[in-house]
Amino acid sequence: MKAVAPQPRSDRDGGAQWEVPRADVEGWLDGTSFATGPDPFRAAMRHHAKGVVVITAGAENPVGFCATSLASVSLEPPVVSFSVGLRSSSWRTVEAARHVMVHLLADGQADLASRFGRPDAAKFGPGTRWHRDAFGLPVLDDVLAWLLLALTSYFPVGDHALVLGRVIASRHAAAAGGPLIHHNGEFSALAVPR
Repeated sequence: MKAVAPQPRSDRDGGAQWEVPRADVEGWLDGTSFATGPDPFRAAMRHHAKGVVVITAGAENPVGFCATSLASVSLEPPVVSFSVGLRSSSWRTVEAARHVMVHLLADGQADLASRFGRPDAAKFGPGTRWHRDAFGLPVLDDVLAWLLLALTSYFPVGDHALVLGRVIASRHAAAAGGPLIHHNGEFSALAVPR
């Protein structure tokens, strides 16, 4: 296979994108069932199981959103990443925030994930158990674990921002429980071998 050096280019969103020459992609795809574009990519990614988190911010007005993009980046120092849609109602608050709280959801919290996954939901209404921490951040009660992040940087990537945050404190629940998983467009529990 011939190595192709990607060429950086500026896309309309201002993010640095990598472009593979079209002729090389078409030659590789020739005679196969591969497809290109957002819809085939979305369909392929439905087969990737992901953990589910809710990320909250906003010392004055609480803001939160559901994410499946949390990833551990570094252990020393502890750093994680997540992505947030640039057109989402949460983006402006995250962009201006110094700190956010990440909540790792338990397998019985699909309703909570759905509530925070909808743009128009009353996320912090009577159906949500939460309080504010010492930073004034909204903290959801009864989740598997919490990560307090000091945001360090973000990068526009397509229609999302990739956000990096240093973990300045973490805590996990004393009660054992399994994580909430998102797979094939649905929430489910992790199947644990017996």
